Amino acid sequence: MMREYRSSKRQPGTRRRNVAAAMIAGGALAFLYYSFEPAAAEDNHPVNVASIGQDDLTSPPRTVLQSQTETEAVPDPASNEPGPASISNSTSDLTNRYAMLYTVSQLERGIEKLEKHDCYSVIFERLERINGELHDQQEIELKVRHNPFSVYMKWRSGDKGRQLLFSEKETDGRMLVKLGGLKGRFLPTIKLDPNGDRAMAESRHSVAQAGIVNLAREIILNRKRDLKLKQMPSCVITEDVKFDNRPCTQVVVEYHSAKDSPIYRRAITMIDNELLIPVYVRNYTWPTEDTVDIEEETLIECYCFKNLRLDEQLADKTWDKTNPRYRFVR
Repeated sequence: MMREYRSSKRQPGTRRRNVAAAMIAGGALAFLYYSFEPAAAEDNHPVNVASIGQDDLTSPPRTVLQSQTETEAVPDPASNEPGPASISNSTSDLTNRYAMLYTVSQLERGIEKLEKHDCYSVIFERLERINGELHDQQEIELKVRHNPFSVYMKWRSGDKGRQLLFSEKETDGRMLVKLGGLKGRFLPTIKLDPNGDRAMAESRHSVAQAGIVNLAREIILNRKRDLKLKQMPSCVITEDVKFDNRPCTQVVVEYHSAKDSPIYRRAITMIDNELLIPVYVRNYTWPTEDTVDIEEETLIECYCFKNLRLDEQLADKTWDKTNPRYRFVR
C-alpha cells in the first residue's frame, strides 16, 4: 500500500489527468441535467393497459438495470484534491438527482394529461400486506371522477360483488360499502369514515387517496423528499421496458437506511411512455431479525392498472347511491 502511495507522489501528472477526467464527466452530466427536455407524447384514446397475472404481482418484472464501474486507483493521502472515491460519489449523486427530477417531470405531465378528462374507468389490481399479513390479490373495477372527487369500486375477485361508493359531494365524504355474496343480500349498507380504523383495516391507503392521479402525486412527493435527504437514495432508470407489450420506463429507488425512509426500503415504479402515468408500483419495507426471504417477506404493496378508458363520459348517476344498478339502498 505504501508503495502505491509513494508511486502516486512521484506522478503528479496522473492526479491532474484524473481531476481533468472527472471535470469532463461532471460537465457532461451537468449538460444533460440542465438541457434535458422530455419529449412530448400524443393523446390517443381510448388506450388499454393490459392486465398482468398473479405471477407478475408476486415477482418483479424482469429488466436489465444500469450499473456503474468503480475506479480502482488509490488517491494520494497528502493531496487536498478529491480522490476517485469522492469523485465517484459526486457523480453518483448527480445521476440519482437527474433520475428523480426526470421521474417527477414525467409524472407531473401525466397528471396534467389525465386531469383534462373529467373521469375515467380502469381495472385496478392490488396486493397488500396489512398488519404483517399479505392479503390475497384483488381485482377491482374502478371509476374515478376528478371534481368533485368521487370513487366507485366493484370487486371482481375476493369478496366478489362488493361495492364501494365515495364522493365528496353525493355521500358527504362518507364511504358506503355493500358486501358481496350472501352477506350483501342480508346485511345493510355500511357507512364509514374513509380514514377510520374500520375502513383502514382492509387497505393500506384511504379511498380518498384512490386512483392514478393520487398515486402519481404520492410518488412525486416521495421523490421530492428524497432530493432533500443528506444521503440521496439510489435511483436507477431503465428505458424500453415492456409492461404487457406496452413500452414503459422503470424507476427503481433504493434507500440506504430506515432513518431516511422508515417505511420503504425499495420502490419500483413503471411509467407508461405514452400516458406518463404509473401503471405498476411495487414497494418493499425493511427486514426484521426474523426475516428469512427478504424479497417475499418485505413486500408490502403492489398495484397495477389495466384497460384504462378515457373516452367514455360517466353519467352523474355513477356517483348516485340510488342508482338502480347498485345495491346501496336495497
